[in-house]
This record gives sequence, structure tokens and C-alpha cells, in this order.
Amino acid sequence: MLFRGNVALAALLLLPLLAAGQTSTGGFSINSSPSGAEVMVKGALTVTGITPVSFMQGLEGVFKVQVRKHGYETYKSSVFLQSGRPMSLNVRLSPKTRMKAAARSLFVPGWGQAYSGRKFKGRIFTLLAVGSMAAYLIADNDLDDKEDRHNEIREQYLLADTYEQKQRLYPLLREAREDAYDSENIRRITIGITVAVWSLNLLDALFFFPEKRDSYIVDQLSVQADFEQGGVRLVAACNF
Repeated sequence: MLFRGNVALAALLLLPLLAAGQTSTGGFSINSSPSGAEVMVKGALTVTGITPVSFMQGLEGVFKVQVRKHGYETYKSSVFLQSGRPMSLNVRLSPKTRMKAAARSLFVPGWGQAYSGRKFKGRIFTLLAVGSMAAYLIADNDLDDKEDRHNEIREQYLLADTYEQKQRLYPLLREAREDAYDSENIRRITIGITVAVWSLNLLDALFFFPEKRDSYIVDQLSVQADFEQGGVRLVAACNF
């Protein structure tokens, strides 16, 4: 009887300690609106999950939190976590918009496409823009050289004193003038190509922005016999 009393007394004394031990695990919970976002908590330990998610690893220290979902802006922040102290984070993700994509493509071709998740098309527009700009710079430099040569021969032609000198310089002057004219046309073409690439990139980011589509999770999939029409029917049950 005395033994049972001692055991009961010991259990009463240990009960608060056991309760404290059960609640000391703490935890870090993350919810997002909308749910189903990818979560990465990175620090001394890296853990990942899909919202809503709770990490019960007893995280301690400063951690970087990243929450991302296709079609929404990526959420980033830093938090200080203490083992044994629960903490929760509610994140409202902002949807990506076509205007934000267009603003990015206005400054850097292909940036808006990469922003909206079309990275391959973004790289194509970036390469086309870089190529057209390089072609323009080459054509512009060639035009400067051709104009310098034309001006040099023209000055020699104007300073020529004799008929023979002018007769010798005139074909050279005409050739230099034609070369400068051709170079000017090539430069105009490169300007047009650059403007076209920039405009197409902007229009693509604005009018072909991918819209979010609703997705449904199929809870049950069954096959039912159709006695009236014959054959079978595939029936899917899902929650909206």
C-alpha cells in the first residue's frame, strides 16, 4: 500500500515535467493563400514541404524562408526560430500579371517571358535582341568608316586644281558615296530588326501571358456498366 502511494506521488511530481517535455518540441507552421505552394526553409538545416505544412524538427537559429507557386510571385523572408517555441507564418501570394511581365520586357527583352514561366521563349527573345543590337553596332561603325572615307575623297576632289586630278578622283568619290549610301541602308535595316524584336517581345509578354487554369483533384475513379447504351462509363468523383 505504501509502495502504491509512493508511485502515485512520483507520477504527480513527474506529470508537469512530462507535459513540458511534450510541448517543448515547438514547431514551425507555414500556411499560404492559395495553398499547395512549395516551401523551402534553409539555414543550419534545410527542410521542404507543400503548404499547409508544419516542421517539427526543432529548428534553431536564423532561417531563410521561400514560398513559391506557379503563377504567383515568390515570397522570401528571414525568420529566427527557437527550439521549443512554436511559430506560424501565414503568407498571401500575389498573382503574377501581364502588366508586370510587359514592364520587364520593355526594359530587357525576354525578361517578361522568363517572369511568366516561359524561360525558353525568354532566352530566344534575349538572344535575338542581343544579336540585333550587335548587328546595329557593327553597321553603325561601318557607316562611320565609309562616311569618313567619302568625306576625305570629297575634300581631295574639291581641292584638286587640274582637270586630270578631278577626273581621277571623281570615280573614287562616286564609289565612296555609294558605299556610304549602302552602309546607311544596312544600318536602317538593323534598326528596324531591333525595333521589331523589341516590339514582338513586348506584345508577346502582354498578349500571350499564360492564364491560370483551375485544377481539380480526382478523389475516386470508377467504371460503371451502362445497360441502356451498352458498354461501360468512366466516372470520376472530385471536389471543387
